[in-house]
Amino acid sequence: MSNVIEFLARLGADPKLAALEGEAFEAAVGELALDDAARAALLARDAGALGDLLGGRPKMICMLFPADDDQKKDDDQDDSDGPLDDEQPQQSVRRDGLH
Repeated sequence: MSNVIEFLARLGADPKLAALEGEAFEAAVGELALDDAARAALLARDAGALGDLLGGRPKMICMLFPADDDQKKDDDQDDSDGPLDDEQPQQSVRRDGLH
């Protein structure tokens, strides 16, 4: 089955190979050392059959759940600065006279 995976990788990497149709595609598949089921699935361009032959998963899902502790930590950091009071004058980081 590694021949199938290598061929699929080449199909993805080479647009000319991926664009082959008809007899040219059959010839490219014919050069591979494959069993009949893999050859038939490739020639039919049957992704489901190839997935079954290669032991692939029909569906894969990825979910991310943030930890509760991380959110509380972020909220605490935001509150530590305190709200800016509009009545207090803003000071510049740069001091005058230090050149």
